[in-house]
Amino acid sequence: MNKKTDIDIVIRYLEDPDNEQHKQQLNDWIQQDTANLDIFLDMKAMWQGDPLPAASAFDTQGQWLQLNATLEALPAAPRNTRVFQMKARYWWAAAAVLAIGLTWTWLGPGSYKTITTAQNLDSLHLPDGSMVYINAHSTVRYSRAFGKDNRHIKIDKGEAFFDVVKNDALPFTVDAPDVEVEVLGTAFNVKAAKSGVKVFVQSGKVSAAYKSKGSGKKVILTPGQEASLAPHGNTIDTRFYKKNNNILAWRTRCLTFDDAPLTDVAAALSDFYNVQVNISNQQLNDKKLLATFPNMPLEEVLDIMRKTLQINITYKDNLVEIY
Repeated sequence: MNKKTDIDIVIRYLEDPDNEQHKQQLNDWIQQDTANLDIFLDMKAMWQGDPLPAASAFDTQGQWLQLNATLEALPAAPRNTRVFQMKARYWWAAAAVLAIGLTWTWLGPGSYKTITTAQNLDSLHLPDGSMVYINAHSTVRYSRAFGKDNRHIKIDKGEAFFDVVKNDALPFTVDAPDVEVEVLGTAFNVKAAKSGVKVFVQSGKVSAAYKSKGSGKKVILTPGQEASLAPHGNTIDTRFYKKNNNILAWRTRCLTFDDAPLTDVAAALSDFYNVQVNISNQQLNDKKLLATFPNMPLEEVLDIMRKTLQINITYKDNLVEIY
């Protein structure tokens, strides 16, 4: 795929991000090469007014004056050739891509390797021997120098479970939006969503803290504990879970409810099947469910719940109504 086509795909999406066709074209392009995500993120940052991490010696204006002179020297286009004037924003975006391209020529394709999942789960064996299990619809990046001078992971969105090899000399850190997690050797889960970041510890100890200077908010988590950190917030809520919880159900592919209130069941179903679950009859909130669903289709789970709890359930257009 040539650079002009790449520019068109990214710009069409940035100008109309709600267009499903543009979303699909962008997604297909990113899937072709994980490095394309870094290009897109850089272009998006510039589009929104953030500075491009550019090469300091790159003269964008001079390069485009040079290119313009070259274009003017080309023979006139045949009459049946479509000729159009590129929008100023397109010229700007093309310049941005050229600058990014030159920066990548000097430094390599970004300082991170990127893994993006769609509908399926994925796993990653890191250079230090640690394992990362990545949930669907997630984006995880790690440094190209990982295991040499750092053990640093970024979660741009979504959810991942980490089984970390202990190394006292080189702490393992996870960078989520507004939050940093640090461990020496443990197994834990990090979920980054619009509502904030959640960190759950399966074994070992983990510290979770806000990255903003002056916040000073930090918590040490032990097995069974979960911390919830709101975006741009300054408070950390913690909760202790008993053994049978469904925080890691996305990885085990099994939902277990041990006399769980219907509100907890609804939350687990929503998270596991990526659907919206509403309980319209609030008198049902305290109903308890005792059941295990090993990777079963949602329709079967709802049918069992309907018969077991003697409640009404409808499922249509990604919405589950319990009444």
